[in-house]
Amino acid sequence: MKTASNKIEDILQYIRKELKNKYSANEITALIHILFAEYAHINAASLLAHREDYLNESELLNIYLATEDLRKYKPIQYILGYTNFLGLRLNVNPSVLIPRPETEDLCQRIIKQEKAQNLKVIDLCTGSGCIALSLKNANNSWQVTGLDISDKALATAKQNATACNLDISFLQADLLQDVSLDEQYDIIVSNPPYVREMEKEQMQKNVLDYEPAISLFVEDEKALIFYEKIEIFAQKHLKHGGKIFLECNSFLAESTAGLFSEKEYIISIEKDIFGKDRFVFCKKK
Repeated sequence: MKTASNKIEDILQYIRKELKNKYSANEITALIHILFAEYAHINAASLLAHREDYLNESELLNIYLATEDLRKYKPIQYILGYTNFLGLRLNVNPSVLIPRPETEDLCQRIIKQEKAQNLKVIDLCTGSGCIALSLKNANNSWQVTGLDISDKALATAKQNATACNLDISFLQADLLQDVSLDEQYDIIVSNPPYVREMEKEQMQKNVLDYEPAISLFVEDEKALIFYEKIEIFAQKHLKHGGKIFLECNSFLAESTAGLFSEKEYIISIEKDIFGKDRFVFCKKK
C-alpha cells in the first residue's frame, strides 16, 4: 500500500494526492464520502470525528483499489456496481449507461402527469431499465415493457427488475429495423442515443472510456435516426390520445419535435432541471 498507515487521516491524504488534478476539490470530497460510506461504513457527517481511527486491511484494500480505478477515470457507479435512481438501487456496468439526473427528471414528469390506472407503456432503448422500472414502481397497475437491442443490457435490466421485485416485460429488438409488435400503447417513452460524433470532444474521459458508445452516439448526418424510427413506431403502436415522452439532444430539440406532425400531435418542448431544451412531449390527437 502507498498510504503511510491504516489511519483514516493518512488514507484521506493519500486519496486527495492521487486524485488531485484529475477531479475538482468538491468532486474529490464527494468521492471520499462515497468510498468511506461504501467500504468502511462511515458516513460523511462522522468522518471528521474518525480521522484518528484505523481501517482494517480489507477496508483499506477496497478503498485503495477504488482510488486506482478513479485515477483512470472509471465512473464511481461502475466501481460500486450500482447507482440510485428515484429510490431504486440499480445495477450498472459498462454494458449500460449510467442514468443521468435529466432522465430522473423525465420520469418524475411522467409520474406526476399520468395518474390513470392500467396504462400500457413501452420504454424504447431501455438500457439498465431505469425508466421502465421507475414508472412501474410508481404505478404498479401499469403494464410496462422495456425494449433494447443489446442482450447484455437486457440481462442487466432483468437483474434490476428481479432485485426491485418489479414485474416488467423485456423485448430484444433493433429499433432501427422498424420494430412491429402486436400491441398498442398508451405511452411511448425513450431516451435513445442522441449525442453526435462531433460532440465527443466536449465529453469527459470517464464517459468516453467506459460508457457504451452504442448507447450514446449517432452519426452527425443521421443525428435524429432513432427519433425518426420512434415516430414510425408510434404510427403503428400508439393509441389515439396516447403520449410520447422523449429525452433528446438539447441542440436538436426543435428538429426532434419537427418529426412529429402538428396535424397528428399536440407537441411541446420542455426544459430540464438545468434549463436546457431536453424533452419533446407529444400527444396523439
